[in-house]
Amino acid sequence: MSRFWYPVRKFVANIIRRPLAAASSLLSLLLLLMLFDLVWISALTGHAWQRQLISDVEMELFFNDALPDSSVAIIRSAIINLDGVKSIDYISKETARHKLRDLVGADLLEGFEDNPLPRSVIITFWDEYLNSDKLQGFADQVSRLNGITDTYYPRKWLEDIEATQLLVTRVVVFLGIVIFLAVALNMVHTIRLSVRVHELEIQQLRLLGAGRMFLLAPYVLEGIFYTFLASAAGWAMIFYAGARISFQHFDLIMPGRIEVAYFCLIAAVIGMLGGYIGARRSL
Repeated sequence: MSRFWYPVRKFVANIIRRPLAAASSLLSLLLLLMLFDLVWISALTGHAWQRQLISDVEMELFFNDALPDSSVAIIRSAIINLDGVKSIDYISKETARHKLRDLVGADLLEGFEDNPLPRSVIITFWDEYLNSDKLQGFADQVSRLNGITDTYYPRKWLEDIEATQLLVTRVVVFLGIVIFLAVALNMVHTIRLSVRVHELEIQQLRLLGAGRMFLLAPYVLEGIFYTFLASAAGWAMIFYAGARISFQHFDLIMPGRIEVAYFCLIAAVIGMLGGYIGARRSL
């Protein structure tokens, strides 16, 4: 039983005997992990804002002027049954004329004997279909229908939005790797210093027959303690601040509790590895 409790008592004693070193390690880890937390929240918020912009994307299909209204009705019925279509809104020639008049503030077609504006339908899609590949595939499919002369949707703008999302994701992953590497190196350095402080005691335990894993255990626990406490404290501070801060034009998107728990668990595993490497190299 004493062999079981020794690592716990030892790592607690290591922290209590060196409070300034423990506080310094915790603060540095807290800043590193909170930096990634803020980058993660910014990425989630930006992604939600971009999805909100994309949710307004519509596609407009234009009909041939020579196509009879009965054929237009058949095409409309066929389109509404296609995968991904949420709704369609038929725009007649007169409706298009009214929209143009509302847009420019005057009836530009006054005096024209015939209305030259085309008939069209405006299509809205379900969220899972709002990406450039699926919309382009849909546009290619409907453009093959007899009577459809042209299709329009903001393809270039949508591709730019998706490219930005991909870039942000890559930046977050890169920063995550860099920050967690910095956390691991921080723990290796911290534990190596802790081992050196107790070098004489470790030598005495070796002479008494203590094994390497027995000697490593307190420092591995110390690494887990530092990283887990720093990550949990960082999220506690962020959630506390997030509940009291509001923005006018957008809402902060926080990761779920499960994601936060996994984050703290990963931080603890990195602390464990950093503690093991730092202690093993010095023992």
